[in-house]
Amino acid sequence: MASAGPPGASVTGLASKLYEQCLNNYPPDQLFYQQDLLGLGIVPKSDLALLLQCTQSLVDQKLFRLLQGKNDRLAWKIISREDAEKLKNLSPDESLVYNVIHSTGRSGIWVRAIGTRTGLHKSILDRCLKSLEGKNYIKSVHNVKFPSRKMYMLAGLAPSEDVTGGAWFTDGVLDENFINTVAGYIEYTVSRKSWFEVPSADAHRSKRMKTSDGSAAVKQETGQKTFIPFPAGYRGYPTVSMLTGAVNESGITPVRLGEESISQLLDMLCYDNKLVALNNGEMYKSVKNPEAVKQSQARKPAGEDKGIDDRLVTNGMTETPCGSCPVFKLCAPGGAVSPESCEYFDPWLEKALGF
Repeated sequence: MASAGPPGASVTGLASKLYEQCLNNYPPDQLFYQQDLLGLGIVPKSDLALLLQCTQSLVDQKLFRLLQGKNDRLAWKIISREDAEKLKNLSPDESLVYNVIHSTGRSGIWVRAIGTRTGLHKSILDRCLKSLEGKNYIKSVHNVKFPSRKMYMLAGLAPSEDVTGGAWFTDGVLDENFINTVAGYIEYTVSRKSWFEVPSADAHRSKRMKTSDGSAAVKQETGQKTFIPFPAGYRGYPTVSMLTGAVNESGITPVRLGEESISQLLDMLCYDNKLVALNNGEMYKSVKNPEAVKQSQARKPAGEDKGIDDRLVTNGMTETPCGSCPVFKLCAPGGAVSPESCEYFDPWLEKALGF
């Protein structure tokens, strides 16, 4: 009668099958609980003790990461073979720091928070961070919400918009010129879809004028364009998706903007009383006709009111600039966007108080 193979070999083989099944059939961020792994049908007779031996083998090989899931239940997460090779070459302290940074994904983590979660002494933590950064496993990032904090994230990940501020920030600084350029283009585009140009019979008038040599010449003059608003119920006003496509096709932006970024500008233009949102933001129409928009964008008279509407003072608790600010989530004292540097709040407050 043949003897059974060594238990270790059985555990190793089952662990390998378990890893391959999870790797090939589930997304990298999938959390696996005991019942999920038993349900794969790899562990004979759903033997829980044998399953735990397999998962421990994978954890020891750095191919599984042990986590605390919902309701404090035990859970595991897959680690790619590439990341596993990285972890094998790290010291226990470096591995601990790397795992903490890895867990924060594209959001990154403050160095002080790393120290709190790992419990490492500052000198040891600094040494681990320097080593990991030198191996190009992690990188430091600039967070627009907290510019004074030193943040870290995995080197292969792109920071989230909460960290970089999105398309409206360049190197952590709010790009006002870029914002104004795109906002101006959007306002003009919306105005062309919001007003009907009335054909004029005398659109091109001839004017006789005398030249320097005494002869007569005829000069063609363009008549003043007339615009009228579309009737109630008109459904041709532009939507967010239409404006997003128009901006990206215009060539005025070096990066491709998403609908969320365009929605932020539309909210800003509505607050500035340049656009009006229809049907809860389903469509937008312009307050000014195309000619008026072109004139206002061509020159800004000194002392011109920046769009503060008298209606703001009717209900100050709900109509403060903060309520419709497109970068409200990024606003923090001392940050790139802060109450101290807000260009809307002080004028609104002066208008509301009347002095």
